[in-house]
This record gives sequence, structure tokens and C-alpha cells, in this order.
Amino acid sequence: MERVIPLTLSGIVQSVVTALGLVSSVWLANYVVLALLAYFRKTRWPRSVEVKDWPPLSIHVPIYNERYVVRRLLEAVLNLDYPSHRLQVVIVDDSTDDTSAIIEEFLRSNSHRGIEVIHLRRRSREGFKAGALQEALRVTRGEFVAVFDADFVPPKDFLKRVLPYLLADERTGAVQVRWDHLNGGNSSLTRGQVLNLDMHFEVEQRARSSAGLFLNFNGTAGVWRRRCIEDSGGWRPFLAEDLELSVRAYLKGWRILYLPSPTCPGEVPPQMEAAKRQQFRWAYGAIEVGKAHLLGVMRSRLGLGSKIQIVLHTTRHLPYLFFLIVLLLTPLAVMLGVPSGGILSSALWAIVSALLVTMSLGPKRLKEFPELVLFVTSMTLNNARAVLEAMFGARRGFARTPKFGGGTWKHKRYVLPLDMQSYAELALGAIALMTSFFSSLKGFHGYAFYTLIAGISLVYAGTLSIHHAPKAGDRRRSWKATVLKWLMVAMVVIAVLSTVYGYSQTYYKLDVASSYLIRGASTSDADEIANYIERALDHIPLEGNPVWIFPTPRTDFALIRSDLMKLREAAKTLALEGKGSSTYQQGVDQIKDSLVRIRDQIMEAASFYYLSPQALLFSALWLVVFVFLGRFYMMVRNGAEKVDEDR
Repeated sequence: MERVIPLTLSGIVQSVVTALGLVSSVWLANYVVLALLAYFRKTRWPRSVEVKDWPPLSIHVPIYNERYVVRRLLEAVLNLDYPSHRLQVVIVDDSTDDTSAIIEEFLRSNSHRGIEVIHLRRRSREGFKAGALQEALRVTRGEFVAVFDADFVPPKDFLKRVLPYLLADERTGAVQVRWDHLNGGNSSLTRGQVLNLDMHFEVEQRARSSAGLFLNFNGTAGVWRRRCIEDSGGWRPFLAEDLELSVRAYLKGWRILYLPSPTCPGEVPPQMEAAKRQQFRWAYGAIEVGKAHLLGVMRSRLGLGSKIQIVLHTTRHLPYLFFLIVLLLTPLAVMLGVPSGGILSSALWAIVSALLVTMSLGPKRLKEFPELVLFVTSMTLNNARAVLEAMFGARRGFARTPKFGGGTWKHKRYVLPLDMQSYAELALGAIALMTSFFSSLKGFHGYAFYTLIAGISLVYAGTLSIHHAPKAGDRRRSWKATVLKWLMVAMVVIAVLSTVYGYSQTYYKLDVASSYLIRGASTSDADEIANYIERALDHIPLEGNPVWIFPTPRTDFALIRSDLMKLREAAKTLALEGKGSSTYQQGVDQIKDSLVRIRDQIMEAASFYYLSPQALLFSALWLVVFVFLGRFYMMVRNGAEKVDEDR
């Protein structure tokens, strides 16, 4: 007869945490494999040809409210070294501010250049960036199409260095170059993003291109073959329109090349809210593309390697959701006493694999590694939320990443207002730090290690978002915002203190009782056993069963106390008989076995004792009040900012 293994809460938690850690390691392992490919094949370049007669080429520039950078981009585009009679620039302008006037003024003052420039104004932002690029195709006369976002500055020789690779092979549908960074060294936030992007280009893109695997167009700083775009079905209204078209191009038999040189510099978001917006769009867009195309990809005739890379690339943000689930389960795992060895292995593998990938870019980049870890981990809640919204089909418009040009950006028009998510990140970060503290006290070093990193990163995300947010300037309203802000701070402090107090009055007492029982089970002296049982009884409630999900007699405190008192009396009796008694050792061993069993019963009840229905209801009400105050605060703050802008 098969033995039936009972399904316990601790077993479920351990299984979920272990399974998510193992699944997440697949993406990490792929990164390491790509790093090895990139390192050993980094000198291999695709084939190019010498060009004598340059073909007609169009440059597509999608614009939406880019007053600080559009002039810089247009200047760079008109200065490109390419026959002017073969060059066309199509600006698709959806702006609602003075960006359109800036473009018109620039074009008037540069009309003598002899380059055809078409300035299209759309009545609506239908299809967002994809819609703008599709609109540009309608007036395009070039055989090839270069795409530049507003914050990029292509070098003068960009086109003549990229186009020969497209002309060398008719099945090459696009060429993507590496992004460089105009403001990469400005702060820890920008440095973290720069290393993250460099790892994508110089590891993922380089390796996939050199191995002939799928790689995606990155939305800007690249050149398409027009026939490839049209043959693949054109631009479609996806948030990741670049990735979506890339997948369709591969399904049609085209391929995309990556060039590490020339590079094309652009901006990385200097504001935390802007960085989160960009990351959210990329995460949502990738999952959206995966939902639309993965089934078709698996049924296609693409090579197995390309299929694997498409699957892993479109689902690359799933580990954020897995990590968030593990992070939320960790306090429960600590209270249940679930071993942390498995999660420690997963966390170490994540750090080691990231270090290996970073080292493939050169040892000097290791100094940026802490900022990379800080940035990537700080996106946990943001990107997990994006993944969930994409999975469940929540509709999202294209929220552009604001660009600020050079100089100080904090007082410029496009600075994003604070989002309520920042307060959720602060709260989750505080919980993670408390979990790390309690984990270290209980000797769960695996939990302590990664919750410390997560806690610091999430607090960093929330704090930096608040620091970067525009400050309210309307005095009639700012005092209300200040009061609400300090109310929320007070609520967070009270919540933390309440959590610590609740822990000390519930779980901690049972944890102390458990430790006394373990000490009793580790000695063979009957007097000491009775003494430890007495101490344990002082910390165990007189009655009640805290398990509110399928309660059993195992976790009834009255029954547990009764069993312990019987064991205490049995230990005292054995002590009177003396160690020389024939039944002494046998009786002590039986009591010790019983103490271990009762200790397990107490720890099974402990987590439910802490997470009682009353505590959960109180926490839910507290959260509702906090969210209500937060939304009210955002309304007041944003109202004040609106007044400032109108002035």
C-alpha cells in the first residue's frame, strides 16, 4: 500500500518557492549561454559590400511632445552623410504642445539643405508609435527605412556604415546597432540602466546575431528594408511594436543583424518614474507579443534555437512576477520554519550568473554591478504588475518615456507626477527588510540574503520616485498635501510598529516556547526536561485553535498544554526514580520524541496565530484607508502642479 504524504501549508510554501526558483533559473542559464557565445564569437562580423550607387532611403521620425530634444535630432538627421537627392525625412508629429512649432521653425530655417522633409500632423494618436510609423510608410519613397526616436543622435556616417550590410544579403530585413548613452554617468539610476542595456546589446543581441538566432529590432537606431516591413504586414498597434514586427519578419523568412559599431547615442531616463514607465511598457509589450505569436512560432518552420530565443525573449519578464510571489511568501515561509537552502541556491545562482554576464563585458564594468542589481531588483513590483496586466488583457495606451535633453531636468515640463505604486514599493520594501531581520535571527540565511537586497532596492525605487517627483508650488493647496503626506508617513510607522508588536505578542512567544521544547528534546536529564517544559508552558496560550483553515486537534492550544503537562509530570516522576532506574532512559527518550512532535504542532499553529482573521481584516482596512489617503494626496498634489504649469 502506498504511503500518503500529508499536504501541509509549509510543504505547499516550500514547493511553490522551490519551483519558482527553478523555473526562473532557465532565463538566467540562457543569459549565461548567450554571454559565452558573445565572448567567443565577438570578432565575427556579418558580410557587407562596397556601395557605389546609394539607394533611395527614408528616415522615419515619430514625434510626440519632444520640445527639449527634437531640434537636436533633426539637426543630426539633416547632417547625415548621404546623397541629399536620395534622402527623404518623414516626421510624423502627434504633439499637443509647442513641439510642432519648434519643428516648423527648424524646417523653415533649414529649407536650403536640399533634402525632402515631410512634416505630417495626425488628428489623433491612433495606434500610437506603430500608427505613426505606418502612416509614414504611405508617403515613403525609399527602398530602406531608418527609424530614430526623438532622444537619439545618429552619428554622421551612420547610414553609410549600416546600409552595406543590408545590401549584401537580400534576406536581411533589418540591421540594429548598439545604443550608446548621452547621460549614462549622471547618477546611480542612469548607470544601472546603462549596464542593463549594454548587457542586452553586447550579450544577447551580439550572441544571437553571430549564432544566426532570432534577435529583435529595438525600436530605434536601425534600418529596415521597406519590402521586409510590407511583406511582414506592416506596423501593428502593439506596445512593443518593434518586437512584434521582428517576430513576424522571422516567421516570413527574414532575418535581422546586429552591429556593435557604429553606435547611436540616446538618453536613458534620469527620473525614476520615467524609468519605471519605460520598463513597464517593455514588460507589458513583450508579454503581449508572446500571447499573440508564441503558438504560431512553435508551429512554424523556424529553427529550434530561434524558437527558444523568441519564447525566452517574449517571456523574459516573467521572473519578476515569480520573484514577487516568492517575496510575498517569504514571511510565511519564515514563520513556518521552511528551510531556506533552496532559495539561497537560487539567489546565489542569480547573482553569480549576472556577475558572469557582466564580466563578459570586461572587468571594469564590475564596479557598476551593484547599481545594476539595485536597478533591476527595484523594478520587481513595476514589471510584475506589467506582466499581470498583459496576461489578463488590461488595455494600455502607449505612455511615452519623457526626454529632457541636456542639463538639469527636474524643473522641466515633462517631469512625471508621483504614482501610488511608489508607496506600495516603500511598504513592500519595509516588509522585505523586516523579513530579512527576522530571518537572520532565526538562522534562515537564504531568506535574509535576498530579502535584504529586495528590501533595499524597493525602498530605493519608492524613495527616489518621491524625491524626483515635481514639488507642489500652490500654497493654498500644498499645506493639505503636506498634512496628507505626514499622515501617510505616520500610518506607515504605526503599521510597522503594529507588525512588530503583533509579532512579539503572538508568533514570537510560540517561537520561544518552541526553542524551549527543542532544548528539552536535546538533553537526557529528566529534571532539565521538566524545567524546559515549564518555561515553554509560560509562553503558550491557555486555550484556542488559531488554525482557521481546516482546524484539527493538532493545533488546539488546550490539548497541547494538556499533553505538555502530562510530559512534565512524567519527567518529574522519572527524575525521582533516578538515572539508575531501568526505565529511566527509555522514558526520557519517549518524552523527547513527544516534545519534537508537539514542537511541530506549535509551529504549525504559530503562523495562523499571527495571521489571524482579525489581523488580516485589520490590515485590509488599514490598507484601504492608506490607499484612500494616497489617492486624495495625489489629487491635491497633481492639482497644485496643474496650477503651477498653467502659470
